[in-house]
Amino acid sequence: MASATRAIIDLEAFRANVRFVRELVGRRRLILACVKANAYGHGALRCANAALEAGADALGVARLDEALELRESGIGGRIVLIGPESLEASDDLVRADVEIAIDCAERLEAVLRAADATRRVPTVHLAVDSGMARFGASFDEASQLADRLSQAQDIRWAGVMTHFPVADSDQRRSLEQWRRFHALLRDWETRGIAVPCCHAANSAAIMGLPETHADMVRPGIMLYGIPPGTAYTSDRLRPVLRFETSVVALHWREERDYVGYGETFRCNRRTLIATIPAGYGDGIPWAAGNRSWVLVNGRKAPVVGRISMDQTTIDVTDLREVHLGDRVVLIGSESGQAITVDDWARWCGTISYEITTRLRGRPCEIRYVE
Repeated sequence: MASATRAIIDLEAFRANVRFVRELVGRRRLILACVKANAYGHGALRCANAALEAGADALGVARLDEALELRESGIGGRIVLIGPESLEASDDLVRADVEIAIDCAERLEAVLRAADATRRVPTVHLAVDSGMARFGASFDEASQLADRLSQAQDIRWAGVMTHFPVADSDQRRSLEQWRRFHALLRDWETRGIAVPCCHAANSAAIMGLPETHADMVRPGIMLYGIPPGTAYTSDRLRPVLRFETSVVALHWREERDYVGYGETFRCNRRTLIATIPAGYGDGIPWAAGNRSWVLVNGRKAPVVGRISMDQTTIDVTDLREVHLGDRVVLIGSESGQAITVDDWARWCGTISYEITTRLRGRPCEIRYVE
C-alpha cells in the first residue's frame, strides 16, 4: 500500500555527481565515496552500488554496522572505516575485510589481536590530526606509528589521512593545514618511510582546493547534489533527493483562530489550512514552524504554526484550487519553483547534512529512480 509521504532518490543524478568528481580530480586519483549515515539519508546500499557503477574506487563508512550492511548485501570492493569505532569491533572489521583508520597504538594493538584471532591480514589507514582535534594521532604520535607500520609484516598499511575542519569556509587556513600535513609526510620520506596513499580532500576541498587532492579524495555531501558551502556551488551538482507528501486535511479557519501547539500562529483573515501527514517524527525540523515554505501543486505556500510529530499545517488561502490528495513538495522542484535542502537548513539555523540524515525518521515509501 502506497504511503502519502515519499522519498524519491534519483540514482542517475547520484552517478552524474560521482562522474563530476572524476572530472575535477582526474583519472589517476582514487575516489572514496562516503556512504556513511545511510548515505546521508539517501539509502546506503543503493547509493553504494551506484557509486561503484559510476567509477568510485572505494566506499567510506563511519560504523561497523554500516560496513557489515554493505558486505552482507554482496558488495565486495574496498570499504574504509574513516572514523573511530570501539576496540571491540576490531574482530568483525578485520573478518569483513574492512580497512580501518588507526589513530593510536592502542587501536593498532586491537587490530593486530583481531588479525591473530581471524587469521587475516588487516588493512589500515593512519589518521593524523592536523587541526580537527576530533580523531587522529598528533604529529609525534603519527610519526611513531608510521615507523612501526612501515616495518610491520603482519599488517597492510594502505593510506595516511587527515581531515579539514574549515574547507567550506576558510581556504587559507585549510591550505596551511594541508602544508603542515604534507611537510610531515615529506619528513617521513626523508627518513626512509614509504608513504602510502595520501587522502585529505572532502567535498569542499575537491571543489575549491585542488592542491589537496593528493592520491585519493573523499567526496560526501556533493555526491548527493548538495553544495558543500556557499562558496562552492555548481550547476553540475544534481540534487538526488525529492521529498513529497499529499494534502490529507483541508479546512477553513476564521480570523483570529489559532493554529497548532502553543498557539504561535493566529489567522489574520479567514484562512484555508491544509494539513500534510509528515512532521518532526518524519524528520521535518520542529524549528521550521512559521518560517518555512513548501510547494503545493508547484506553488509556494507557507508553513504556519508549530511542526507537530505527525503533521504540518500550511496556509493555502492564496492558491487558486487545492484539494485533498494534492501533491506537496518539501524538497524538490516543480513548475519552475524549488525547495532545497539548503533552504531547510537556513530556516532552521543548521546545516544541510543534518536535514538529510534526519529525514525518514519513520518508515515511508522510498522510490529509487534509475
